[in-house]
Amino acid sequence: MTPRRLSLLIALLALVTAVGTGVWLAWPGPDLTAQADLSDARAHLIIEAGDDPDRAGREPPGVTVLSNGVRLTHVPTNCHADSRGSLACEDRCDADAACPADTVCARHPDFGFRDCQPLHRFCDDASDCAPSDTCHLVDTSASGQVLRRCVPQGALRAGDRCAGDPRAPEGRCAPGLLCLQGFCGPPCDVHDPDTCAPGTECAPNPYRVRGACVPSCRDRACPPGERCGTDGSDEVPSCRPFVGPACLDAEPCAANQDCLRGFAEPTLDTEAFECRARCDDWTPCAKGLTCDETSGYCFEPCALDADCPAPERCHALHRREPQRGCGFIAEGLPAVRR
Repeated sequence: MTPRRLSLLIALLALVTAVGTGVWLAWPGPDLTAQADLSDARAHLIIEAGDDPDRAGREPPGVTVLSNGVRLTHVPTNCHADSRGSLACEDRCDADAACPADTVCARHPDFGFRDCQPLHRFCDDASDCAPSDTCHLVDTSASGQVLRRCVPQGALRAGDRCAGDPRAPEGRCAPGLLCLQGFCGPPCDVHDPDTCAPGTECAPNPYRVRGACVPSCRDRACPPGERCGTDGSDEVPSCRPFVGPACLDAEPCAANQDCLRGFAEPTLDTEAFECRARCDDWTPCAKGLTCDETSGYCFEPCALDADCPAPERCHALHRREPQRGCGFIAEGLPAVRR
């Protein structure tokens, strides 16, 4: 570059710098008088309700947050969250005479507090009920009056598995029992830990006030072919059937394998477990097995159930893919390595 061109370039850069500096100095900047005064504002970190008991005050109207983070809607105004992950409710009446005519001071079937309820919600005998229901003793009023309600007829006893669907007669509990967590059991108070017989625990209803005494495996072993488990931390543990190795319990997988969990066909109600060996370009599968690149696990190819060692079945490894392999889990292999 000649000295003349170098001088012109330096002059041009100086001009651009001068213009930019002038524009920056001339710009008035933001209107600080219009900014919010944050000097006294407190920063607040939004945390899940289970870790932040004050979250309840910021919930939408009609939402009650329990101490364990469970959110409930349509909670009566005389009920509030307590410190035990449930609701505490105050009675709205203490005697039948305190209620208007044609009402009685009775317990709410879901929340347990006494309230003035219309007499037409109760029955005297089966003639007051639908053909599929029966008139069953449920409680006594605050003044000692015997109260009966129309309840679905059922034959299942305490401890039997139930469907919880009133449209399924074969899955109904006997009158006086409740169906919670898939079991029939007598009513219980979730605030009383000794309300249930040994071997059972009080499974709470959706409102965490009343519940049913259902079988528990917390302190007892399950029979062969079943394992103790729950669907949530606040549920009563129960024995559940499973197929495959007990790799989460007494039969852990080998060092180079993972314990995969899913459900078995045909109803998908039974848990299924598999020990799957990991594989990649540097870790080949054993003889007779193939490495699934999508999941990184070995599998035995198959076309029919007869190609698999019983009781394994031939499942599709991934949705919308033709490749099939032997296993217990109906969904096949995961899409990512676990």
